[in-house]
Amino acid sequence: MAKTPEQMTEQLGELNKGSIEAALTFAQVSMESVEKLMRLQLEAAKAFVAEQSETAKELSNAKDPDAMMALRSRLGEQAVERMLGYTRNMYEVATQTQQELAKVIEQRFSGYQREMAASLEKMFQNAPAGSDAAVATFRSTIAATQSAMDSMTQAAKQAAELADANVKAVTDAATSAFKTTRKK
Repeated sequence: MAKTPEQMTEQLGELNKGSIEAALTFAQVSMESVEKLMRLQLEAAKAFVAEQSETAKELSNAKDPDAMMALRSRLGEQAVERMLGYTRNMYEVATQTQQELAKVIEQRFSGYQREMAASLEKMFQNAPAGSDAAVATFRSTIAATQSAMDSMTQAAKQAAELADANVKAVTDAATSAFKTTRKK
C-alpha cells in the first residue's frame, strides 16, 4: 500500500525533528566543552600571574647566585608540573566531549536504523506473491550489514579506549619520570 502525501510529510517531519534535536545536542555539548576549556585557560592565566608575582618577590629576596640557581631550578620544576596538569585537564575535556558526541551519533544512527527497518518491514509485508526468496535474501543482507556495523562500532570503541589508556599511561609515566628526576 502506497503512502499518502500526508503520511510521507509526517514521516519526513519526524526525521527532521530527530536531526534538529541531534544538531542542538551537538551544539550544546560543543558549547559546554568550549566553556570548560575557557575556564581551564582562565584558571591557568590567573595562576600564571600569581606565580609570576611570587617569583618576582622571591627573585628580589635572593641574596646570592646559588639562591638564584636554586630558585630557577624549582621554578622550572613547577612549570613542568603545571604544564603536565594542564595538558591532562585539556585531554580529559577533549575525551569527555568526544564520548558525549559519539553517544549522540550512536543514538541517532540507531534511530535511523530502526526507522529504516520498520519501513523495510512494511515494504516486505506488501511484497508481491512469490517474492519470498528475494525478501529472505534482503533480510539476511540487512542482518549481516547490521552485524558488521555493530562489530565496527565495538572495534572503534575499543580503539578509542586503548588510545585513551595509552595517553594516560604516557602522561603518568612522564609525571613519574619527572618526579624521579627531580628527587635526584
